Amino acid sequence: MALPLRSCFLTLIVVFLASCAHEQPPSNWEPVDNRTVRVDWFGFESFSLTSSHGTKIVTNPFATGTVVGEMPKDLKPEVVLMSHEKPEATNDAVFDNVPTVFRSSIGIGSNNAAGFRIRGTPTYSDPQSQNRGDMNLVFSWIMDGIRFCFLGNLENPLSSSDLAVIGTVDVLFLPVGVPYSLTDAERQEIIAQLRPRVIIPMGRRAAFDAWASGFPKVYRLPGNSVLFNRSTLPAEQTVLVFSR
Repeated sequence: MALPLRSCFLTLIVVFLASCAHEQPPSNWEPVDNRTVRVDWFGFESFSLTSSHGTKIVTNPFATGTVVGEMPKDLKPEVVLMSHEKPEATNDAVFDNVPTVFRSSIGIGSNNAAGFRIRGTPTYSDPQSQNRGDMNLVFSWIMDGIRFCFLGNLENPLSSSDLAVIGTVDVLFLPVGVPYSLTDAERQEIIAQLRPRVIIPMGRRAAFDAWASGFPKVYRLPGNSVLFNRSTLPAEQTVLVFSR
C-alpha cells in the first residue's frame, strides 16, 4: 500500500480514537506500538484483515447475487474463515491463490496458519441437539497484538465453555439483523459476555445502521477501510460503522 494512503488511514483512526477520548493528540503524537491492522469491509459478513506484515485473513467470502456488494477479484489471502455453509459465506472460487481455509469440522479447535493461532468455537441453532447441519463457527485470533472475534452467523448467546475458549476480545464482529432468530436483547447479552472495546456490526447495512444509533459511542466511517493499533484502542466501548 502506498505511503500516502497508509497515512490517510492512520490519520482516520487517530481522529476516531481521539474523538472517543474527547481530546486531540499532540501534533507530534505517534502510538507506542506502531503496528497496525487494516480492516476492509466488502459487504455483509465479509471482511479482510491485513497485518502489519501484509498477511491477510478474509472472512465469509460471498457469491455474487447472494448479498449486496461484490467481492474483489484480486484477493490473495493467506487464510480464509467460513463460519457457516451457505453461499453468502463460502465463495472460495473468488481467490487468485490457494489459501488455507477453515470451515465446518476442519475449523473446530485451535489451528495454526500463516503464523496465527485461530480458534474455531462451534455454536448451534439448538445447543442441545448440536446438529452439524446448522453449525456456526465463532473464530478468535490475535493479529498485531489485537484480539479479534468474528461471530459469524451466531444464533444464541455464548455458553460459559464458549467464553472460556474465546477469552478476552478487543474487536468484535457482531451480526445484526441476521440471523433473524437472534434478538437485540441477546446481542446485548453477547456484548456483555465478551466486553469488547470496539464493536463492528455486520450484515445488512440498513439493519446495523439503525441498531448502532442506540449506542452512546458510535463512529461512522466515511468509507469501508480503517486501521487499528493496539496502543490506541478506545478506552470506552465504541461501535464502528462502515459505510457503502
